[in-house]
Amino acid sequence: MRKTLISGTCVAAAVLTGCGSKTPTCADAETVSLVKQIYQQQFNKQHNAMSEERQQRVQFTVKDTTVALENITTDASNANTGKAVCSAQLTTVFPEDAVKAEPQMEQYMRAIYEKQGAVLDGTKLRGQVTYTVQRTEDTGALQVALNGFMPFMGYFHDIAMDRYDRMLRAQAAAKKAAETQLPVAPSASQAEMEAESEGAPSDSAPATTPMPVAHQQNQAALPAPSQTATVPTLCSAEETPVFACSTGKKRASLCMTGSNQLAYRLAPLDGAPEMVYPANASAASTAFQQGTHAGANGQPLSFVSFDKGNYRYAVYGTSATMQGVLVEQNGKRIANLNCQADRLSELDTAKLQRMGLSQDLRPLMLP
Repeated sequence: MRKTLISGTCVAAAVLTGCGSKTPTCADAETVSLVKQIYQQQFNKQHNAMSEERQQRVQFTVKDTTVALENITTDASNANTGKAVCSAQLTTVFPEDAVKAEPQMEQYMRAIYEKQGAVLDGTKLRGQVTYTVQRTEDTGALQVALNGFMPFMGYFHDIAMDRYDRMLRAQAAAKKAAETQLPVAPSASQAEMEAESEGAPSDSAPATTPMPVAHQQNQAALPAPSQTATVPTLCSAEETPVFACSTGKKRASLCMTGSNQLAYRLAPLDGAPEMVYPANASAASTAFQQGTHAGANGQPLSFVSFDKGNYRYAVYGTSATMQGVLVEQNGKRIANLNCQADRLSELDTAKLQRMGLSQDLRPLMLP
């Protein structure tokens, strides 16, 4: 069991000063700002005392989070001195993949920190703190002293370390699997190299995956893309295109059979599919999820996603919005293939709801 780096029951405190004349309160913007500055200074102090390797691992999560001060209350105040005694909670929200620790590790962290006032609720971490605020009598400088933040800081650190460790283990497992996997055909490695040139991981279409009937006219011939309203797709005549476009070197298609069975295909332009998902048609009704992402301009983007190992794929957008294929690994974007031509999309919310797909509440990690 890994021992936590930052923990303990001792109380730490720090003082910062700021100028002003108004009698301070616990929830004043200036007071709150100084409390967060104290916490950040103490965090940096602990962070800089770590090895460079630990700093790198923790920073991987630090850049995805922001610390706030919430649920502020005034426990006591003295009208003669202008001093207030305050309680509040330091809070931060983690990316979803950061809070997927193995059960044993999760129980270990909860046992350490919950009894000290730091609680993880879903993706939100809360830590109980107290602080005092008053002005000096000679200069009127604002003084804030913060206590009790170490459990929150320690819990954050351990979650960040666990997240990075899990990512490294997943990458090592994926590398090992790739090294031991035999190529299906000589063309598979070439297709993989071409996919990597666009920044996206590629999977070769299994040799045992039957091609659609419409494409079986000649085993030696490459399948010809179907046409829907002049847009080339990788869907067969028995399938309905839900999404299709050209990303430059590749063509992507999401095809529907019946009312809720989907299949994703990726192929070189005018070439045979090099990635087919799911490989087993019987899993087509449960392999995909639907979601809506708030774009940078506030415009909603519908998308359909699926997870394959530690990769997440999503086709997003409509013909009226930006449109593309997003690839993430362990919650980090590794490729965003923008649709450049031959665009088709039926990813409107009503159509997706009729399919009965489960909801994907994770945001898209778009640029």
